Amino acid sequence: MHPRVLVFDLIGVLAEPSWRELARAPARAPWTALKTGMIAEEAFWSPEEAAAYRRVLRLRGDRLALLRRLRDRGDRILVATNLCAAWADHLAATIEPDLVERWLVSARLGVAKPSPAFWAEVAAWAPPGSPVIDDQRPNCVAAEAAGFTAIWAWRGIDLAARLLTS
Repeated sequence: MHPRVLVFDLIGVLAEPSWRELARAPARAPWTALKTGMIAEEAFWSPEEAAAYRRVLRLRGDRLALLRRLRDRGDRILVATNLCAAWADHLAATIEPDLVERWLVSARLGVAKPSPAFWAEVAAWAPPGSPVIDDQRPNCVAAEAAGFTAIWAWRGIDLAARLLTS
């Protein structure tokens, strides 16, 4: 069996919580600008909010264990996320460097899911048919349209059973 490339979303799949759980007044326009790299985190919220988010932002232990099992069996792990680059860097610094092969972060790419342009960036690193694991249905639909196999990671899904048996 040759190694698969597995493409994981970050917040809601591998990490938690969403910034929306801490923001005083979440607004769509500033979030769109932040996740596409048009503004820096400092323009998004206060230093206190930024510090508070970093204190609670973490990769889930069960999902880290799953990533390690997948990597150990030869699978390649990519992260494809709509996220502020600083938050992705914060999370990446908490794990061993060889666990995730590539971090595709919307703020660095200048485009976010579900845009076809985002999936074109992913396609440069993951072959057609690669599983994309995401908690947002529109992202799953867009991934399928781009030629990937979407797995909707709703809250409570047993991803280990789904990914380790295939």
